[in-house]
Amino acid sequence: MGQDTRAMIRSCAAGLVLLLVAGCATSPKEQAQGPIFFPRPPQKPRLQFLQSYSTEGDLGGGPSPFAQFIAGKSPPQREIGKPYGVALHQGKLYVCDTAISAVDILDLETRQMRYFAPSNDGRLVTPINIAIDHDGTRYIADTGRGQVLIFGSDGTFRGAIGKRSSAPVRRGHMAASRGLAPQRKKPKAAAAGLKPTDVAVVGNRLYVVDFNGKVVRVYDKETREPLFTIPKDPTDEDGKLFMPTNLAVDSQGRVYVSDIGRFCVQQYDPDGKFLRRFGAIGDRPGEFARPKGVGVDRQDRLYVVDAAAQVVQIFDADGKLLLFFGEPGSELALNLPAKVVLDYDNVRYFEKQVAPGYEIEYLVLVTNQYGSRKVDVYGFVRKR
Repeated sequence: MGQDTRAMIRSCAAGLVLLLVAGCATSPKEQAQGPIFFPRPPQKPRLQFLQSYSTEGDLGGGPSPFAQFIAGKSPPQREIGKPYGVALHQGKLYVCDTAISAVDILDLETRQMRYFAPSNDGRLVTPINIAIDHDGTRYIADTGRGQVLIFGSDGTFRGAIGKRSSAPVRRGHMAASRGLAPQRKKPKAAAAGLKPTDVAVVGNRLYVVDFNGKVVRVYDKETREPLFTIPKDPTDEDGKLFMPTNLAVDSQGRVYVSDIGRFCVQQYDPDGKFLRRFGAIGDRPGEFARPKGVGVDRQDRLYVVDAAAQVVQIFDADGKLLLFFGEPGSELALNLPAKVVLDYDNVRYFEKQVAPGYEIEYLVLVTNQYGSRKVDVYGFVRKR
């Protein structure tokens, strides 16, 4: 082999190494790219993808220097296991993590993450949804305990709604790996008891979806006494619930309940009278296969998660489909989505991510139970 040939091979090999190094140095997550909008151009942008969270590192922070000093090395990075419910309150993201029987708290100010896993009477078993009142009071729907647990803004246990299941409980291996106290075997909620799958607090009312009872139970927030159930008329076949899962309340006090048994979202007036139905069984736009999380913005646009089709669909107040996003095979496809939450109070934490020439009206949060993006944050945007 001649010297010229050997020199050419060395040159090609060096170039290949540089390409490989360059490719390894920048992961797809780190690559610079333009803003991602929905719907896609040339249609008018309505939603912009802003951020996703799966680990403490996604906050841009990580373990504190003190924690590293104590451990003698960087401690394991905290991560979100299997999320369902989510809430955003005063710069903190609260994620119900069913994999570790805890609530993950991601602080957008300090860029730190911690686990809320109270012991004794306030111990969590299967926290599936959370609502946070204006004063920071936390209401956690726990299907494993068959109760809605109530905690103060400082995390102190204040009581519960519903009778606690007597079955033994335990935490799985994921909890042990995160340093959370072990428990006994996880129970199934008693068939005859309350099985809360969602909770919402609006004014002086507390709304609880009871999967077993096939109703939404409405309580007085202060006294915790039951007021009435939804549907108001249990003999009304149109308003009957079969397998209610999630709920939302709009600006007029109307209640929206997703029902995976009827493949739709049911709408009721503030007193529980049935009004109308959104969607029907099917796999076309505007139809549902497994409707779960629901949210309503201040213009009464309805957001609905379909866990089977793996999309979020948006309807106007008249039931007209406006937009859907997250379908498999698309950019930023959702992966077994569960919950959608709308937030107007924490926009400032994401203003730096919005595309030039746009501003955020409100945030749209979607949880994914699997995949590398556990909590996606979108902005409902408009031109400046």
